[in-house]
Amino acid sequence: MDEKILTLVKNCDLSKPLFRARSSEVFDLGDEKVLKLYFDSVSKENVDIELLNTTVAFETGCTPMECLGKVEVNGRQGLVFKKLYGESLTNMPMKNPAILFTAGKIIAALHTHVHSAHSDKLRDVRRVALETLDNGLFTFLSAEESEKLKNYISALPEADNIIHLDFHTDNIMCDGDKYQVIDWMTACKGRPEAELAMMHFLFHDAELFPGSSKLKIFLMSTVRVFIYNGFIKNYVKMNKGITKDSHKPWDVVAYVLRLGIWDIASERELLQNKIKTEIKNIK
Repeated sequence: MDEKILTLVKNCDLSKPLFRARSSEVFDLGDEKVLKLYFDSVSKENVDIELLNTTVAFETGCTPMECLGKVEVNGRQGLVFKKLYGESLTNMPMKNPAILFTAGKIIAALHTHVHSAHSDKLRDVRRVALETLDNGLFTFLSAEESEKLKNYISALPEADNIIHLDFHTDNIMCDGDKYQVIDWMTACKGRPEAELAMMHFLFHDAELFPGSSKLKIFLMSTVRVFIYNGFIKNYVKMNKGITKDSHKPWDVVAYVLRLGIWDIASERELLQNKIKTEIKNIK
């Protein structure tokens, strides 16, 4: 890596992150660059996966987010990126409430753009799901249930479309009339319907702002379903052969990935029940 970048990293004030996410903190390095520093719970393998995924997404035009290399700071893994400007789509309604009525179309257009790109360098979403089933979080399944599910996932159709798999509004940056997709750690290659399945879960059942009041949770739940309805309506219009129910054969893949990769305590029982129900319905 460039010595100038290494100097910026060395001089970075780690007491002042720009923001903190589930798996990392992001710091401003100056000189139009940022450092994404991962918590110890994130494996070296997953950091390497994000480096590869982001590079592929940048090279295929899915994102302007350019990764400049990998570093280690105080024993923590990190990636250096060129700085992007703007605010997350999550925060935009506070500045421009009218965007709620166009957010679905914006997200659909971004999905359509990403899904039109292809790469054989990314991991196959089916393979990731199969490997995830062996990571120790699925002991609630019997051996028979596990094998039935693995056979089902293995038989799903192959594709090399780029899919993001964490395409919520916090991962969309708004800068004027430009919208940019960030955070590519979970990206894979596969059928776009797998993305639609994850979107359906994220906008209906995913955890919302832990510790928030019941009123805030209710309001945010209503808003995200409204955005999802706009998204799927527009995505169907933009993509021939897709219907609002195209996600259903891939729902169980989304549930497996969500449980096995994120393992969010408040979602655990719901996802376990959904997975068991899906297995029962496999013919």
